[in-house]
Amino acid sequence: MAENKKRLKINGSLPNNIVKIANVDKKDHETWYPNRNICDFPFPVRISILGKVGMGKSTLAKNIFLRSQIGKVPYKELIIIHGSASSKEWDEMEPTMILNDIPDPRDLEENTKKTMIIIDDFEFEKLPKESLKRLSSIFRYVSSHHNFSIILCYQSFFDMPAIIKKCTNVFIIYRPNNNDELGTIARRVGMKKDDMFEIFDNMLTDKRDNLCIDMTENSPAPLRKNLFQPIQYNDPSKDKRTKEKKGARRTVDECHPDDGKYDSELDE
Repeated sequence: MAENKKRLKINGSLPNNIVKIANVDKKDHETWYPNRNICDFPFPVRISILGKVGMGKSTLAKNIFLRSQIGKVPYKELIIIHGSASSKEWDEMEPTMILNDIPDPRDLEENTKKTMIIIDDFEFEKLPKESLKRLSSIFRYVSSHHNFSIILCYQSFFDMPAIIKKCTNVFIIYRPNNNDELGTIARRVGMKKDDMFEIFDNMLTDKRDNLCIDMTENSPAPLRKNLFQPIQYNDPSKDKRTKEKKGARRTVDECHPDDGKYDSELDE
C-alpha cells in the first residue's frame, strides 16, 4: 500500500443521513458567486456549441474563453484540437498547443494547471475507435478530475458521440434546419419541444441568434439569448414537482423527527 495517504477517521457515531466527503481531485472546482460575469462559467465546464457552417461557433468559443481570462482565476493553458493542421484560426488566442488528434488521456492526467481544451471543426463520424475512446475518457473523467474545461464546436447534435451529450452541462444552440433535432435537444435538457420551438420562433429571430442552456449548478440564468441576455422561461411542471417535493419532505420529517444535531464528525 502506498505511503503518506490520508485515511478517513471517524470520531464518534455517524448520523443517519449522507455525510459529505470531499473529493481531493475536485478541490479546485469553482462555483457561481455574486456578480460573477454571466459568461465566466465555473470551472470545469463542458460546453457544446452546435450550429451550421458559418454561424460563428468558433467566434463564440473565443468570446467565452476571453471572458474567463478577465475573471478572478484565468486559465493558465489553452489547448486547441483542430481538424486542420495548417489552420491559423486560433493563433491570435496564443494557445499552449494545437493538436490534430485526440490526445491520450494518460498524457493529461498529470496536469495541475487550470486548462481549457477547445475542439473545433473536428469530424467524429470517421474517428477511429481508439480516438473515440480517448474522447470519452476526456469528457467523462479527465475533465472533472484533472483540471480541464472543454468547449466543443460541432454541426449536429445527432452526430455527437453519446458520452459528450451526457457530460455536456452547457449547450449553446443555433437553430438547426431540422426541427426534429431541436426537439431531441429539448428532451435532452428537460424542456418540452413546443417550449423550445416557441423560444426560437419568438425570441431568437435572427439567423445567428443562439440559445444558451446552462445546466451548471446554481446558474444565475439557465436560459440566455446570445450568452448575455437571460430568458424567463416558466416551466409549468416545475411548480408541480416543487409541491410534490415539499410534500414528500414533510412526510419524511413527520416519520423521522430529528433535531439534526450530532456529536460526531469526519476528519481526514
